[in-house]
Amino acid sequence: MTDADSWLRRAEEDNRNALDRAAELREAVNTTRGTARSADGLVTAVVAPGGALVSLDLDERAVAQSARMLQTAIVDTIHRASADAAAQLEAAIRPVVGDRLDEAMQAVRSEVPEVTGLPRGPAVPDDDEDLSQTGVYRKGGNR
Repeated sequence: MTDADSWLRRAEEDNRNALDRAAELREAVNTTRGTARSADGLVTAVVAPGGALVSLDLDERAVAQSARMLQTAIVDTIHRASADAAAQLEAAIRPVVGDRLDEAMQAVRSEVPEVTGLPRGPAVPDDDEDLSQTGVYRKGGNR
C-alpha cells in the first residue's frame, strides 16, 4: 500500500466518522424534549429545543384557578421545560463536539425555529397590572 492509499483510507474513515457524528447531532436535535410540571402539579409542558411547544397538559382542577394564576403557571412551566430541553440538548451534544460546543450550539440554533414574544423569566404579573395587551395575558383569550 502506498502512502497515498494510506492517506486516502484515513481521510475516508475520518469523513465516515464525521458523518456519523453529524447524524448523532441531528438525532439529538430532532428527539430532545424538555419537560416541566408546575409546582402544584396541574400544568405539564413538553417543549422541543428552541421552545416549540410539543404538548401542554392541564389537570381538570386547573380550571378552578383564576385565569391569571393559570396563565402564569402555563408560561412559567413552558419556560422551565425550555430550559430543560436546552440542558438536555447540551448534554447530548457535548460528548460529540467537545471543545466546539459553542460553535455546535450556534449551528443547532440555526436549525431550530426561533420562539419570539415570550417574556423572559417567570411571568408573574402584578395584581393591578393591565394585561389586556400583553402576550398570553390578553383578557378573553387570544385575539
